[in-house]
Amino acid sequence: MAKTRKLPKRIGGVKIPKKLRKRGGQVYAFLENPLVSSIVAAALLAAADSLSKKPKVKKAKQAAADTAEAAQSNVVDFATILAFAAREGARAIKNR
Repeated sequence: MAKTRKLPKRIGGVKIPKKLRKRGGQVYAFLENPLVSSIVAAALLAAADSLSKKPKVKKAKQAAADTAEAAQSNVVDFATILAFAAREGARAIKNR
């Protein structure tokens, strides 16, 4: 009988729980397929792009900008950070 594969402890800097690592071997093997990893990468990019264009995110961005301006501090655009994280995650999956 073949040995079951396990997920690595960390993926993209995020720690994966032990139970999920043990059960995720089949998913990991599925994601090793280049076609599947390309599809997942495209889906992550589309999700990040869609999230950054939502009105609630833009409204939250404006509210954060107003608050930061009043406090004389810099504003970090959360949607941009989330989109960047999704792109980097997609690249990590695609470039395995």
